[in-house]
Amino acid sequence: MTLPFLRRTGSPQSRSRLLVAGVLAIMAFTIALLAWWVLFHLRYSAQEIRATAEHMQADRQSAERALLALSQRAALGPGGPAEFLRLAYPQVDWRPGVRPGQELVPGFPGYGVTMRPGRLEHLQAQRRASIRMFAAEGATFLCILVAGTALILRSVRREMELMRQQANFLSAVTHELKSPLASIRLFIETLELRDPPPEKRARFLANMRGDIDRLDGLVNNILAVARLDSGRFLVHVGRGDLGRDVAEVVQALGKDPSQRRLSVDLALPAAPLLARYDLGVLKTVLRNLLDNAAKYGGADQPVRVAVARQGQWAAIEVRDQGIGLAAEEREKIFQKFYRVGEEMVRQTEGTGLGLYLARELVRQVGGSITAESPGVGRGTTFRVTLPLSTEDSA
Repeated sequence: MTLPFLRRTGSPQSRSRLLVAGVLAIMAFTIALLAWWVLFHLRYSAQEIRATAEHMQADRQSAERALLALSQRAALGPGGPAEFLRLAYPQVDWRPGVRPGQELVPGFPGYGVTMRPGRLEHLQAQRRASIRMFAAEGATFLCILVAGTALILRSVRREMELMRQQANFLSAVTHELKSPLASIRLFIETLELRDPPPEKRARFLANMRGDIDRLDGLVNNILAVARLDSGRFLVHVGRGDLGRDVAEVVQALGKDPSQRRLSVDLALPAAPLLARYDLGVLKTVLRNLLDNAAKYGGADQPVRVAVARQGQWAAIEVRDQGIGLAAEEREKIFQKFYRVGEEMVRQTEGTGLGLYLARELVRQVGGSITAESPGVGRGTTFRVTLPLSTEDSA
């Protein structure tokens, strides 16, 4: 449910900021109200204890004066002062007390009246219990409030970040769709206006095919992400020679006009390396990793693709000599829609789905993918690990 004033106010970012401000204001008001309530009850209990002590002192003095006056005019009876006080002041909580050197009642040296502290001590104990109760309940409530507020703020912050990434994604997709479409339209209009020489016609057709392949790859990535998110992506894991299949995929990508900027140094194991994977997943993952290397690997810098066994895993390493990664970016680059920098000023192509899709697909077949980089400007290595087949892992 969205509050009406949030629906009417500005952009999603401004509504999120307004929600954060409202949550913080409610938290501050609640803490202030809780503090006022605790202080009020503590002050009230202190005043009650002080008033009770004063009343008890007045009762004691009144009892002493009455006892002294009556003992001077008449006998106190056979029970003495104790019986008199019990009958005359049944409401007074008292006990006989010894006061050295004082004879308050004639014939009873050292006898006086001292109020029992039972009620006062009870109030003081009750106040201490109240303080402990306020401290425990207040601390618990405050922890719950702080934890709830932190969760809300974290959710809002993640929502704002997701909205920013989605906005970047829409901008990137718009560019990725318009650029090849504009290129195809230009080539078609050129072919319609005049009949170019055969070699130029062949080049036009190759460029158009490359643009179509680029659009096809974009659409396939978006559809694959949609199927993954909905749980409808099916993989068929089988046993295969990883080195052979990687070589075939890289060779096929080398013939792809959309990958014409890519130069690959391939290092394969001498013997077959049997692993378990889905060949379609392998093609998509390698295409996205090599596409990422083509965009960020640096101009005229070859990309090294190596296949080797690492313990109980088969590993594929894709290493470029490009812009590298900062330490905080190594996990973020696998997030959906995430791309370094602002979309409107970025020069490279892409939608922020390639690496996210690569990681999720590798996980679907029981493997993993990581990114390593010595630092910004020092290249990046992506490592894909896949489970070895039972025969090869023995």
